[in-house]
Amino acid sequence: MVSIDRDSPLLRAVVLGAGLVIIAGGMKATATVANLILLSMLLATTLYPMPIFLSRYGMGRGTAIAITAVLALLGGTLLIVVLANNMSRLSENLPTYQSALAGLVEGVSQKLAARGIMLDEALKPDPARIMGRVGGLLGAALGLVGYGLLAIVLVVLFLIEIPLIQGDADRISSVRYRLDQAMRQVRRFVGLNGMIGAVIALIDLAIMLLVGTDGAVLWAVICFLFAFVPFGFMLSMIPPLILTLLEHGGGRALLLFGLFFVANFIGDNVIKPKIMGEGLGLSPLLIVVALLVWGAVLGPMGALLAIPLTIALKEILPILVGEPVPPAPPL
Repeated sequence: MVSIDRDSPLLRAVVLGAGLVIIAGGMKATATVANLILLSMLLATTLYPMPIFLSRYGMGRGTAIAITAVLALLGGTLLIVVLANNMSRLSENLPTYQSALAGLVEGVSQKLAARGIMLDEALKPDPARIMGRVGGLLGAALGLVGYGLLAIVLVVLFLIEIPLIQGDADRISSVRYRLDQAMRQVRRFVGLNGMIGAVIALIDLAIMLLVGTDGAVLWAVICFLFAFVPFGFMLSMIPPLILTLLEHGGGRALLLFGLFFVANFIGDNVIKPKIMGEGLGLSPLLIVVALLVWGAVLGPMGALLAIPLTIALKEILPILVGEPVPPAPPL
């Protein structure tokens, strides 16, 4: 008969791994609800520095939170209305974009033919099919307006609840204390990253308005969300770049690309490291693995939530396996 040592580190690791797999499976099965809750927590954590800032200037904590909650509710509702209008306008302009894409494809084909390169019809992009899929995506996005309103309500509720979470300073090794420390670390990352991302998104919005890109507010919001994804600005640049190319030609598209790249590169590689100070404590390999794992669990939203969730898990995991953990620095 084989005896099992219950204090074996290997046994603890196996049990912990099995538990994490079960939790991940449950999150994947309820990804729609999990994404809504986690995204609302992410946005609430982004806004949380505002009541802290207001309270430091003599305003009562309750009043500061109430002002932040009201501004979040009004601003979020207004933003959803503006985004819905932007998406509706893009849907109405799809025939124009389709014609422009067809002309672009035909022009490229003629230039290649003049050089003796003949494209097979199967290799040519089908503008009608592409715009049909884009229209389907826009229709699905418009159907998420109610989802967005519910997210705003959850953001307000999280803003009210977050200050009530208090840690037990006398029990550094307790799970509750580590949860509080994880919240501080995530709040630091999300708060600073969110503020920097918002500034960069406003700069991107000004660039798109200057160039004349349609749906500029929609793309600026996407730029803000992709600020939480490593090198996400390269992905957020693609839709407005293509749209500008179809609307105004290669000159303005090239101008948009240059201004976007400069603004986002400086923000991500100069300003953000200087303001945020020391790194996340996550290696490049761990970041890539986190993106893959959370993407598999939560879908596309997992890429947005991967870094905050990994930071929280990194803070909590050592206490679960019984290792002593030094307290994290305060926010």
